Amino acid sequence: MVYKQLSILALTLSIVTSAFAGKGGPTVAGMWTGNGQAIYMYGTIVDIEVNEASLYQKGKFVYGDTQITIKIDDEVVATQSGNMSGFIQGNTIKGTFGGCDSTIPPVCAGAAILEGKITGKTLSGTVIDLSDGSTGMITLKKVSD
Repeated sequence: MVYKQLSILALTLSIVTSAFAGKGGPTVAGMWTGNGQAIYMYGTIVDIEVNEASLYQKGKFVYGDTQITIKIDDEVVATQSGNMSGFIQGNTIKGTFGGCDSTIPPVCAGAAILEGKITGKTLSGTVIDLSDGSTGMITLKKVSD
């Protein structure tokens, strides 16, 4: 279940890490919120609420953390935190997502592959969880720098 939740979180972060095109390239650093859905290979669909996502940037590299709430049929089944890292190219980002116990590698368990794009101040993306095969979609809005 943790990896399923991590895949949803990865999706969230992939969208968050898509960037605004600005002088010197895309910038994604800031706070984001949003929502989305994911489906598991056995057919269960979950709703995702991104309570907050904090992103940081060093050149074209992006990293961050987020907290999400996962619901099935309007019932909260989990609140999950996670971490991500990725690379921005143009208005797209590709990276991995998982849970980290430390800022010192290799204490991070990458569980999902993420890819996202930005249009204006809206981020949208997909995440594929390597542990359970779930696929998710999410949309985020930047709330502050």
